[in-house]
Amino acid sequence: MNNQANEIAPAEPAPQDFKPPVFNDNKLVLYFHPYNFYSQKVLLVLYEKNIDFTPYVVDLCNGEQYSSWFLNLNPKGDVPVLQDGAFIIPNSPQIINYVETKFRGDRHPTLKPYRPDSLDYDRMITFERAFTRLPIGALSLGSFIHDDLKLSPKAPFIGPVRQSCLKNNDKVMDLLRRSMDEVDSNGCSSALKQKLDIQVRRRNLVASRTEFQRVLDAVRNVLLFVEQELSKQTPRKEWLTGDELTLADVSLGLLLQRLNQLGFENYYWGYGKLPQVEGFFLRFKQRPSYHKLMPSSNFEILKEMWSMTPANYKLGATAGFLGMAMFAAFAHK
Repeated sequence: MNNQANEIAPAEPAPQDFKPPVFNDNKLVLYFHPYNFYSQKVLLVLYEKNIDFTPYVVDLCNGEQYSSWFLNLNPKGDVPVLQDGAFIIPNSPQIINYVETKFRGDRHPTLKPYRPDSLDYDRMITFERAFTRLPIGALSLGSFIHDDLKLSPKAPFIGPVRQSCLKNNDKVMDLLRRSMDEVDSNGCSSALKQKLDIQVRRRNLVASRTEFQRVLDAVRNVLLFVEQELSKQTPRKEWLTGDELTLADVSLGLLLQRLNQLGFENYYWGYGKLPQVEGFFLRFKQRPSYHKLMPSSNFEILKEMWSMTPANYKLGATAGFLGMAMFAAFAHK
């Protein structure tokens, strides 16, 4: 598992018997992983709307998302999932729509501030659809494979972690296959089979440099569209559709953050290539919600995950553990 050839690979951790968590209050519960892109999007929305919630980090690298208790919440085994009492809301679009509808007023600013029949609303939705259609998982995985891009990745997507993510690809796939076999007798594996098919197709897609270039070009086209739209603003606005932050701004800000961490900033907008996009990202990074999300809270969560790891698995596995956690975070969806 360790990427150094002269080190002994650590023993595989024993399978864990995950028990459902118990919460003693009536607050919202968010089941998530700190490096999962879609979990981060929901976190940003909750922070922006000042919504109180209980966070629960799902141990993706040891397969908690395929435990019986979690599959009862979401048969696809995906994070994030939001629980509000008896209501279970899976996947980020549904979660965002739910909290946007339920939590409104002065204390909970809306991220969809326009009337549905307005031009500004149409523009916001156009932006949001463009961002959500981009294949973030393929983009992340492909950036680890193709060294000719000469990227400048930031923590935590650096050197040995990137290589460890690649080595853990098959391990994550095997974990999913074993989970399918375990639930197949109950007739509940169709969602997991669909998920495995998507992951196999994505892995085959990014393995081809030509096909991966199409992913990169799709991202570039979206960013060029953003640059053109921001350049048209007269007078200049703070965000994509005005001076109020919207859901589209959250999506773009998080996209730019992931691209920055993967090392794509100079590939896309650095050196004055897209000055309006770069300016947007600088403004977005100043928001309190961004500082809650990046970076200290993630490191605290990883420290907690590391403390629960068996000692024999820790031997020589620092990069491997972190890589497994991150690969599971973005590759399982």
